[in-house]
Amino acid sequence: MLWTIAGIMMTDDIRIAFVHATINGLGGSNTHLKNLYRDLGKENFKVFIFCASNTEKELRDFLIHEGVKKEDFVLIPRWKKWMVIPFILELRKLFKDNAINIVHAVHLQSDIFGVIAAGLAGIKNVFALFESKPIPNDTPLVKKILYHIAGKIIKRRFTKTIAVSTELKDDLVSQGLRPADNIQVIPLGFEIPKEYKKYQPLFKKLKERKPLIGSMTRLSKEKGIDCFVAAMPFILKSQPQARFLITSKGPEEARLKEQVELLGLTSKVTFTGWVKDIFSTMESIDIFVMPSLREGCPITLLEALALSRPVVASKIKSITDIIDDGENGLLADVADPKEFAEKVIFLCQNPDKAISLGKKGCLKVTTRFTTDAEIGNLKKLYLRGCHRN
Repeated sequence: MLWTIAGIMMTDDIRIAFVHATINGLGGSNTHLKNLYRDLGKENFKVFIFCASNTEKELRDFLIHEGVKKEDFVLIPRWKKWMVIPFILELRKLFKDNAINIVHAVHLQSDIFGVIAAGLAGIKNVFALFESKPIPNDTPLVKKILYHIAGKIIKRRFTKTIAVSTELKDDLVSQGLRPADNIQVIPLGFEIPKEYKKYQPLFKKLKERKPLIGSMTRLSKEKGIDCFVAAMPFILKSQPQARFLITSKGPEEARLKEQVELLGLTSKVTFTGWVKDIFSTMESIDIFVMPSLREGCPITLLEALALSRPVVASKIKSITDIIDDGENGLLADVADPKEFAEKVIFLCQNPDKAISLGKKGCLKVTTRFTTDAEIGNLKKLYLRGCHRN
């Protein structure tokens, strides 16, 4: 096959394997994988996804439902990952059987497995992708030490490392896991479904002071949903007809439900579990909150802004790259539920201002955080690597 991209003539198919060994719950990572599979597939790349996951059935159902072909998606048994060598050998076999040209590993554990397996398979082009903190704070100490050692050993074996935010780039450099000249920042891109591209929200419930205030994120500690719950009594004192929506699942789900029950808010809060149609659910929300303690490039925040949702989010670096406080959303100290509540109450009491902030947020994300921009940057990196080798 003969084709040209970015001025480089290609004579063979480029076959990419995304390796993700740490999908421990459905969230932004699986959505991003699905988007990369779809959008790179449109650009004459053949894409495969090789994963290990704690949520095998849910992940398989999600990816197949979203258009990933069964033959392009392989779930490697977790016991092989725990044994390490069987996992690496399985990856090597998959790379060779599918004639992979490029390995693209997602997060540090996948980097370690992926770069070793790629070397054994004779693949020279190995990329890394970081969407969140390289080594989470709650990682056990022994694992942290091992990751640091392994990360430093392999740090120069990658064609390029991609970080979805400047904060993640700084983390990788400060921890000695990648040299600064190996990292390129490429923000996540997303595509609004065609039925929403001319969407004009009405915000009827917000104007009637009956807002639905919601968050859509994996229910884990770093997402700060306990702060959102703690802010609810303050919000209800000012806005008694407000209701709350918490979407997705995760290890903190039981504890959050207990927190809601202890505050006497069971009738006010709905837990939906994981939803497949994110935009339809987002459309029902009047005010979107993101109280995260840390983020990479929060795709659900981009999706909320794309639907012109007014947003209150935590004041952390990856979010301030997207939200300009008072211009296209509001920022609050996530450690202070009362301050968080005050920002939500302000939007409830000033619906016209809230709607204006949402419109400005929509304009920013739909011009800067686009699929075309992300895929264009990835194509250039892949093709430079192939051309060089």
